[in-house]
This record gives sequence, structure tokens and C-alpha cells, in this order.
Amino acid sequence: MNIWSALGLLCLIFLANGMTTADDSQGEQPQCDQYTLPFCTREYEPVCGTDGTIYSNECMLCFANSEGPKTDVLIKSRGAC
Repeated sequence: MNIWSALGLLCLIFLANGMTTADDSQGEQPQCDQYTLPFCTREYEPVCGTDGTIYSNECMLCFANSEGPKTDVLIKSRGAC
């Protein structure tokens, strides 16, 4: 195996494991423009905010951003924290 094959294999392993780059470590920007705030649906699709709070869905995170002093909370991960 040459160096380029090894490097390519390492890149594939990196991507397959879902590792994030330094730019992604801050969190994912919520898509708040797709919601009609303050009206959110009741579907339970939890998201973990960068503030450590579990929001019942992305819309609720957007609503919290629009209401309080925490206006810059991003999505750290999908699902519970």
C-alpha cells in the first residue's frame, strides 16, 4: 500500500465515523426561517442545544432563541444531550 492509498483510507475512516472538523464543533445553525414562531408543533424530535438544554424539537430551540437572553444557541446534536 502506498502513502496515497493509506491517506485515502484514513480519510474514508474519518468520514465514516462521522467525526467533525473544528468548524463543525461549534454546532449546527437551526433553520428557524421554516417555522412560524411562536407556533411550534408537538412532535418530539429532541435536539441538544449548545447551552446543554434538550429542546423537544428544533422549533422550540428557535422559539427559545427568540424569547430570552440566549439568542445564539445552536444545535450541538440531534437527540438528547
